[in-house]
Amino acid sequence: MDDSKLEEDALEYHASNPAGKIAIIPTKPHGTQRDLSLAYSPGVAYPCKEIEKDPNNAYKYTSKGNLVAVISNGTAVLGLGDIGSLASKPVMEGKGLLFKAFADIDVFDIEIDKTDVDGFVETVKAIAPTFGGINLEDIKAPECFEIERRLKQELDIPVMHDDQHGTAIISGAALINGLEIVKKEISKVKVVVSGAGASAISCAKHYLKLGISIDNIILVDSRGILTKNRMDKGDLNIYKNEFARNISDGDLALAMKGADVFLGLSKGGIVSKKMISSMAEKPLIFALANPDPEILPEDICEVRNDAIIATGRSDYPNQINNVLGFPYIFRGALDVRTKEITEGMKMAATKAIAKLAKEPVPDDVLSAYSGEVIQFGPEYIIPKPFDARVLIWEASAVAEAAVKEGVARITEEEFDIDLYREELESRLGLTRSIMRQVINKAKNSSKKIVFSEGEDPTIIKAAAQCINEKICQPILLGDITRIEAVKLELGLNFECECIDVRYDVRRRGIYADEYHKLRGRKGLTKEDAVRLLKMPTHFAPMMVHMKDADGYLGGVSHHYPDIVKPCLHIIGPDPNSHRIVGMYMMTVNGELSFIGDATINIYPDPRTLAEIAIQTAKVAKRFGVKPKVAMLSFSNFGTSGELRTDRIEEAIEIVRELDPDLVIDGPMQADTALVPSIQNEYPFMKFNGPANVLICPNLTSANIAYKLLQRIAGAEMTGPILEGLAKPAHVLQRGDNVRDVVHMAAICTVDAVRHEQEKL
Repeated sequence: MDDSKLEEDALEYHASNPAGKIAIIPTKPHGTQRDLSLAYSPGVAYPCKEIEKDPNNAYKYTSKGNLVAVISNGTAVLGLGDIGSLASKPVMEGKGLLFKAFADIDVFDIEIDKTDVDGFVETVKAIAPTFGGINLEDIKAPECFEIERRLKQELDIPVMHDDQHGTAIISGAALINGLEIVKKEISKVKVVVSGAGASAISCAKHYLKLGISIDNIILVDSRGILTKNRMDKGDLNIYKNEFARNISDGDLALAMKGADVFLGLSKGGIVSKKMISSMAEKPLIFALANPDPEILPEDICEVRNDAIIATGRSDYPNQINNVLGFPYIFRGALDVRTKEITEGMKMAATKAIAKLAKEPVPDDVLSAYSGEVIQFGPEYIIPKPFDARVLIWEASAVAEAAVKEGVARITEEEFDIDLYREELESRLGLTRSIMRQVINKAKNSSKKIVFSEGEDPTIIKAAAQCINEKICQPILLGDITRIEAVKLELGLNFECECIDVRYDVRRRGIYADEYHKLRGRKGLTKEDAVRLLKMPTHFAPMMVHMKDADGYLGGVSHHYPDIVKPCLHIIGPDPNSHRIVGMYMMTVNGELSFIGDATINIYPDPRTLAEIAIQTAKVAKRFGVKPKVAMLSFSNFGTSGELRTDRIEEAIEIVRELDPDLVIDGPMQADTALVPSIQNEYPFMKFNGPANVLICPNLTSANIAYKLLQRIAGAEMTGPILEGLAKPAHVLQRGDNVRDVVHMAAICTVDAVRHEQEKL
């Protein structure tokens, strides 16, 4: 993208209606007179009195606990310099957008027309009661140091100047991992920092806490190396003095000779290829000036093939981006109501980021980066900015550190780290929240789940995650050499049972005998059984049938019938079920519901339709939903004179006979099932409010409905969930990602536990 196009697009982006990037929206109902009397006068007086009694009640009755002020005077805006407070507003609004998008934190951006320390500090102190935290931004050095110090000292809410600490925290994680890869001890490496402003000094201090020796770190400003000689001449301010070295004066080129690490926080183009060549073997080169780094990665690669390179840009590997820090640090700090952000909390953030980079990368992150292979190594030393897991890992580490250090308003006895991680996960969407509960139920059950597509990279990554989270014991079917090769290619090291079905003695023995026994009267010969069991899609359900596995998953690379038919023939229906039913759990606009049957029964008769409703409602109950079942049709309660809905009406009567307590009604149109104002036209309806179990009249309509909801409404789908089989087996969708597979593995495991308990 050329610069002229970027300018045009950026101006259009900011000016489009509504102007700017952030807005305020109400969080409580306000559509009736009663709502307004609660929101404002007279009802608002009651929370005011409670806060007057105890100021901590502000966290309970107001938005203070999730509200951060992004404050600047515009004296050091990245890449623009001293542009003034008002001109900095687009940047501060952008910061607010990132807080909300990445950590669900609300922001007021505040631009202060004060450049002196006293005036700035007094202004912030005066407005501080509104907020749960303060993010200082784009304030020039050395004033920023004193402003942050005084505000931290005089306020009882967390204050952080992100320009100082954000880069330190993120680059510190990159430093830890980079040195691990090149096998260098942190206490022995020589570090050169180009720049001696707020960010550079903060990074240097953070690196010392990580283990860098004070004697091995050199800072270089625009006039040269920070030395004792320059300090004695009064050439350095008090903040630079800490890093004045007792060495000869010199420039950046001299400082970089033999350096193991270069950290650039200065300006573009000031590092030459010759300087890079003079560095030690296997150097770490973090050229973070924006938009142009101190030296471009391609220039480094012309003279070095052993360097690990990071920049601040998204178009190169290893982007050191502050968005990996500040949203999650404040998320953790706000959630435990800290009084400050300590060095221990910053260190916890650094170590959490470093550790996460070593975990397998989820498919949704890979898809955001064009599906490229991403795994821990020289080109991936810190997580990607769009990795949603950063919220869980980093915020929980920060919160836990705050509680342990005693700077939180929540005590260690009140703080449950596992529960808090679940709360963070729920911020990523209702599906994750619901599935976390299922995963917790599955944990430590030791159920064996067999995967028919054991060579598939998605399945192998999911198996690793299942083992890591103790969801189940995966069994992978496929060529064992190929499975091991894929594990190696993905950088995964885990042990689980792997079976090459072609050579398993059971295929020609007890499995073939049992298969022939099951299907002999359907025309299956013994030879047919031996041949079919060569296919993992037949061998896997046979393992479940023979109790060598507790559940089965397949389908990421097969068509639906290839998985379902062997399950029907081998595992068969539960004797207590009239039909096998396929359904999806879906979340749309924060609401959880179920739709059936979208996978099995093509044109169900009344009894089958009734069974679909009952079975789908049973599954909904297992997910904590109290079912309200709507039997969908093209008309409301048989209002069409030309086409009757007798089949659906008969199905409803059967349901009421089989399960009198189930709340069900219909036939009705889809909007009637969901919209209360339409339901008011039918006072005889058996439920009020949106239905949460939607039963379509046939497979065609159900399949069309769930795919439209998924693609147009952005519904998150989990499934298909099969109900009615004698033992647990579920079908994965072609193209499912790792998270989808893990979720289905958890569902299958919980089903296996339930089946076992029902037999006791």
